[in-house]
Amino acid sequence: MKSRTEKKTEKKKPVRKVNIGSLIVRIALILVILGLIGGGTLGVMNAYVINSTKPYVYSLQDFQSGSISRSMHFDAVIVLGCAVWGDGPSPMLADRLRTAAAVYKTGCADRIIVSGDSEHPEKYDETNTMKRFLINELGIPLDKIECDPLGLSTYESMYRADKKYNLKSVVVVTTGFHVARSVYDAHNFGIEAVGVEAINSGYVIKQYNYWREFIARGKDLVFTYLKVDYAV
Repeated sequence: MKSRTEKKTEKKKPVRKVNIGSLIVRIALILVILGLIGGGTLGVMNAYVINSTKPYVYSLQDFQSGSISRSMHFDAVIVLGCAVWGDGPSPMLADRLRTAAAVYKTGCADRIIVSGDSEHPEKYDETNTMKRFLINELGIPLDKIECDPLGLSTYESMYRADKKYNLKSVVVVTTGFHVARSVYDAHNFGIEAVGVEAINSGYVIKQYNYWREFIARGKDLVFTYLKVDYAV
């Protein structure tokens, strides 16, 4: 047992000071490394989705020339939704619809399915806006259009194409940067799918769309591998 004198004379251990600047640098370096690993992984996933679907991506001209429409017949043309502005489609969505109507008119499919967000149509309604545009502006008969109001994402649209609508073959029409993922998702549900890049009548695609798609390709690759379920 130590005496009082020994306790008084015992030296205290020096407290080690933390170099805040050095700590911040280390944390920043770790975050950069993790970011590079994550970005590199996403890059590989994107390359796989894009390269694996390249043979199945066509232009509108390919269909109108008859090289595809004469040799293949599909259950439906699926046009994927995006923003609506007021009571009408945004320029990007209008071009998707114009392309889908032109593909349908080649005789390659029996109907058009408009797939988008109409979960709460009193607030926001993509599919009925798309249907009205196809009928009023592009001359597609009402009985040749079917609405999928719960196509809330690309993955869900293709999930429902398989599980709810029992489609075995489709032409997917969407904007160019979005085609590869759409076809990839469809293939992973056993649907024989080809994609058509929508025309661009002059609108500008924002950089945000490309970054969002870069992340979404990685997400859908994981979702299709896990076979994530949704209500139909």
